[in-house]
Formats: sequence, structure tokens, C-alpha cells
Amino acid sequence: MIIKKLAVPLINEKILQQAEHCYIATAGISEVAFDFIKNRLSPKCKIDIVTGLDSLTSPQVLRRIWRHYQDRITLRLYTRNTFHANVYIFDLPFRKAVAFTGSGEFTMEGLKDHEEIFKKIIDPKEIEALLSWYTSYYEFGETLTENMIQEYELIYPALKQREIASRAEKKQFMELTTAGFSWDYFKFKNQYFKKEDYLTFGNAKAALQTEAVHAERVAVKDKLLQLHESLKKHISTLKLQENTNAEAIVSSLDVSHHATNKIQSMWLAYGRRAAELKKYADDALLANFMTMQVIILPKNVGLWLVPGKAGTGKEDREFFRGQMLDAAYRTTFFQLLSSLGTGYWIEIVGERKPVESFQNEEVLWEFTKGDQWPYFDFIIGKNYSPGDAEICNDNVTPTITKEFDKLILLYRHMKDNSTDSK
Repeated sequence: MIIKKLAVPLINEKILQQAEHCYIATAGISEVAFDFIKNRLSPKCKIDIVTGLDSLTSPQVLRRIWRHYQDRITLRLYTRNTFHANVYIFDLPFRKAVAFTGSGEFTMEGLKDHEEIFKKIIDPKEIEALLSWYTSYYEFGETLTENMIQEYELIYPALKQREIASRAEKKQFMELTTAGFSWDYFKFKNQYFKKEDYLTFGNAKAALQTEAVHAERVAVKDKLLQLHESLKKHISTLKLQENTNAEAIVSSLDVSHHATNKIQSMWLAYGRRAAELKKYADDALLANFMTMQVIILPKNVGLWLVPGKAGTGKEDREFFRGQMLDAAYRTTFFQLLSSLGTGYWIEIVGERKPVESFQNEEVLWEFTKGDQWPYFDFIIGKNYSPGDAEICNDNVTPTITKEFDKLILLYRHMKDNSTDSK
């Protein structure tokens, strides 16, 4: 029998509820999927797992297994070759068993969200042969140790960053070449940003440093500066400030100042005033704290609240994490985020979710727990397509001011105000 979504039979046929022993071979494990399976199993059910970590596995899962579940969960790492098999075998009562082989890894994407395929096996002889295959890899696996976890935690951020970058590049490629996207669909006559402005940030030019490309970037910079002039008064009423260095009001035109040495976007950023920054340090920079941004990308204009890009926002992001331990704070954050409305999303560790997708504050809290300020971006925002009326010549400034009036409430709720009394 062919199965498209493995989570369906696992729940509907009560396989997890009945299981007495689980044998899982997988290329990678996520923390959410680990909880999805573990929480539905009997506390008496034993779990054996073999993985090669050839797809990204959450270090938190490894540490939780090693620290809390050694009495019922055994995990081994197969290191002799690339390990990309995905097999799930369940011993059931009355000497029965069921197994599934397929493409889905031990992640929620693999179990239910992505397009995967599984074969369900109930024949005892086939299951016995499959269990023999499983045992041959499990027995040659390395037993999980504290040292393994520590070393893996050191390399995981770089592995995850590469995965995020690769996924973003593929997404951009797909959006620009498929899914019905065509520059011909947009009428740029009355648009503030023209087709050539967006193309400046495409893959063909992002890494170039020619005079012609530099001139295009300067032209976009000038448009952003003109936009800044129309926003200055409102920005001041929100008690925000642009970069005090006039040359840095718009993000850098130097490719070496951008990730992967590519200029794939350009932005205006607003945040703490100079006097407030000075309370942190004499050389404190706006870019190292939470900001509100107007950003142009290869096919979008974004209005973003940025608690921090990778490696920035330490004070605000750690403050926010601590505050989220308080139930009342979580409720307010959930309400403010939800009130932004359709079109807004929140991005944590490369995963972007619509704000309306969170059922309650506890689900949102679990999502935000994944934030790691040294390595990953944290963004809340809304993007506009090149032809949207909201960003035409007449509407672009009113649109920004209206949306900033929404975002400022989150900004004030999330930022670290601990220096205000200093």
C-alpha cells in the first residue's frame, strides 16, 4: 500500500498508541517531529534510532535523548557512508508489526508537510527481512556521547546557515522563473521603484563590482534617500532615528559588507536614537539593535521589523527571550503580532510563517524559542510585489507610515528598555 502522508496512518490507525517498540532509520531528525512521535507513544515503548546526520538534525534532540531518555531511547550514528534511508518499524501487541519505507525523514516535513511517498508493509517475512537490514546498520552505529553532541553543536550553525542560503537561492530562482511570474505582468509607469531597480539585486548582478552596476546601485540609493526625506517627520514622531552617519542612512554599496559578498538588497533602517545608543556604549551602532526597515529585494519591497540579522540584536533578542517566559507578555506579543493582519509573517532560523498560522500564544512561543541571535535572522515583516498599488508613487509614503504605525507597537514591546533609567 502506498502512503503519501505517514502521519495519517500513524495516528488514525493508532499505530503510535499501540506500539511496544519502534525502530527508526532516518537521514535527519527535527525536534518537532521527535515530540510528535514520542508524545504519542506509551511511556513503556522503547525506541531505537539510527541516523547518519546526513540531513540536518536538531542538536537539541540529541542532547535531550542523551540527557533525559537513555532508559527508553537509544540513538546511534552511522558514519561508514552517507546514510539516507528512511524506515519506520513498529512492534504491536499480539506479535504483530507494521513497517513503512519511503522518502520522508524524521521531520514534520518528512512525515506530513512535504511531498513524500511511503510503502506500508504488513507481511511478517518482509518485516523480518527489513528488521534484519535495520539491525545491520544499527549495530555498526556509534553510540551517542556527550562529546559527539558538543562537537555537533559547534558545526551545526554553519550547516544550518548553508541550508538556509541554499533554500533561499532556490526559492528566488523558482519565483523568478516559474509560478507564473513575469516582469511583463507589471506596469511600472506610476511605480516608485522600476523594473531596473529590482534587477539590480538579481543573481546576475549581485556579486558584480563594475562601474555600470555601481551606478545602478547609486540610483536605487538615491531613491531610498528621497523616500527617507518624505518619511523623516513621521519617523521622528515614532521616536525613531536613522543612522547618525549621513553616508550610512542607506545600507552599504560595498559588496564586502554583505553576506556572501553579494548585494541582494538595499534598505533604510530606523531604531534607537543616538542618546539611547550611547547608554550602551560610546561606539554603539544602530545596526546592532532592533530596527524597522524599508527594504528592496530582487522582486519585492519589504516593510520589516528586524529584531536582528545574524550576529546582531543580542540585547533585544535576549531580552525578548527572557520576557517570553512571562505568560502575560506572551499574550500581548501574540495579540500584537496577530493584529498586523494578513500578509505579515515572522521568520525564525530561516523558517517563515504567516502570523495568522499561530493558533495561540503557546504555539507562537514554541516557534520563537528556536531563535539563536549569533547565527540566524529574526524578522517580522510584509512584502509588496513590484506592481502593487500600495507602493506606487502616490501611495508608497502613506503605506510605509501606516504599516510602521502597526510595527512600532511590537518594536516597543520587544526591545530592551533596561538602559532607559541609566
